[in-house]
Amino acid sequence: MRAVIQSLRLAALLLIAQAAMATPQQLLTDLQHMRLSATNAVTNFYMFSGLDADSKYERRIEESMDKFRTALASARQLAPLSGVGDELASIEADWNTVSELMTTNRNDMLKQGFPNVRLVDEMGRKSAEMVNKVSAAYEALQSNSGIRPSPVVEKARDLALLMEEITSQYAARGTTNLGQVFMGNYDRSLTEMADDFQKELDVLEGMVKSANNEALMNSVKSKWRFMEERIKNYNENTVPFLVVSYNDRIIEHLEELESRFQ
Repeated sequence: MRAVIQSLRLAALLLIAQAAMATPQQLLTDLQHMRLSATNAVTNFYMFSGLDADSKYERRIEESMDKFRTALASARQLAPLSGVGDELASIEADWNTVSELMTTNRNDMLKQGFPNVRLVDEMGRKSAEMVNKVSAAYEALQSNSGIRPSPVVEKARDLALLMEEITSQYAARGTTNLGQVFMGNYDRSLTEMADDFQKELDVLEGMVKSANNEALMNSVKSKWRFMEERIKNYNENTVPFLVVSYNDRIIEHLEELESRFQ
């Protein structure tokens, strides 16, 4: 009987330890999804406004907003257990502001055919500030918990976020007259960001080099080559709808790679 009790205690302790590990990992995943979906929502608004309120991009805006809300709901449950409750409360307040601005800007497009430039700029800047807060919470969580994703997962997540930021800036410049305004949301030019992406992509490829990952990496690289040429020559023959489409595929590939190393 004593042996049985000891076995049960050990099993309970193991479950508790696993739960303690799982909570930060899930929260890190939630924060990553929040970063990507917030940036993607703004990108789709630029497409929506630049293409005369195209219903396709209105649906995509709502899909991105829903993804953020889902990740936020999960993070809200986990953040107090991981010591980042205050950070998440600040992020949620910013998100409410971004959501209100998104609603106003979408309604302006539908009712009058054009948005208020000042409000669109405010939305882009507030979203970028919020994403920076999410990144800070991500780093704080790793520091507090001592738990970090694998190096491959981290590299894939960094590349996915950079990919979204590049695409958002390109979409702003390629579809509306807001591009120069939006440029203020990032410290680097499109060319600089593209150069950084290529360098980090080379690093990632070296980290995952194997026959199992070759097809996936080749797909990422081929799509990136197409995007890179357009991004670095954004003043000539801009094709934002293609860049946005390729962005989606690259993000999917990076997330697939991430899942293989979790």
